[in-house]
Amino acid sequence: MPIFRLTIRHDDQLLGHFESDLPAALQAIQKIAASLSASGYSLDLLVAHSERRLLESGPDGVRMISREPLFVPESLEQYLDSAP
Repeated sequence: MPIFRLTIRHDDQLLGHFESDLPAALQAIQKIAASLSASGYSLDLLVAHSERRLLESGPDGVRMISREPLFVPESLEQYLDSAP
């Protein structure tokens, strides 16, 4: 399941981002993007379909130490056009 990150800017100032990996993440991104775009915010979409993992191997087996989603830029319009 992909992870979506919506980067939010206003007047070329970075305000932050919204990130979701829930089953309804695409619908959440679509709703938020529609609301913020109508209010004059600039949005960029990043999507992670994979991740980098740091593993530790020890006498008790293998355990995951950390994970880092690997985001790539995607066209927000493409995802908005696929609205259900």
